[in-house]
Amino acid sequence: MAQVIESLFICDGRFRVLAIKPVGRKVGRFIEIEEVDTGKRIHGTPRKLERLVLSLRRSSADADEATA
Repeated sequence: MAQVIESLFICDGRFRVLAIKPVGRKVGRFIEIEEVDTGKRIHGTPRKLERLVLSLRRSSADADEATA
């Protein structure tokens, strides 16, 4: 069965996240996180990457609220 890989930007385009979308019975998961400016890529377990993405999104949301 084929899986779809999607790329999305978070934190106003500062980070690019590569993820496998859930298809059928397969569970979706994160593959890597890349810092766009430096090109540094972060790899790890899907659970670790998921926690990192959630914390980055929360910190970005907090920063947006602080500036508003």
